[in-house]
Amino acid sequence: MTRPIVKCVQGFTLLEVMVAVAILAMALVAILKANVQSLEALTTTREATTASLLAASKLAEIEAVGAADWNQFQGDFGEDYPGFTWLVETSSSEVEGLVQVSVTVQQEGQGAGRTIRIEELLLAR
Repeated sequence: MTRPIVKCVQGFTLLEVMVAVAILAMALVAILKANVQSLEALTTTREATTASLLAASKLAEIEAVGAADWNQFQGDFGEDYPGFTWLVETSSSEVEGLVQVSVTVQQEGQGAGRTIRIEELLLAR
């Protein structure tokens, strides 16, 4: 008498493969979305940091020249920082010999609406 041959077929059914692919697709979409959000946050932070540093630089320039020589001026930062503009406003303060200086840096274009403002009391020279 011969023994019947029993074959064990191991593998995945089509349904199992489709479920695995669907789970993998959802995970990849979530990972890609998180990556895009991270890049957007990085860009926003870089632009805000640049604007802050430019405002501090303009304030240092005003302090070096003397705050009394500035009234209300505006301009841009040239080709080095396209899209960034500055506005300087000065006003007298309650304390004699001090001038209130306000430096506003705004980014125009893609990140329009981002504004950094620094105010400081400087010696009037």
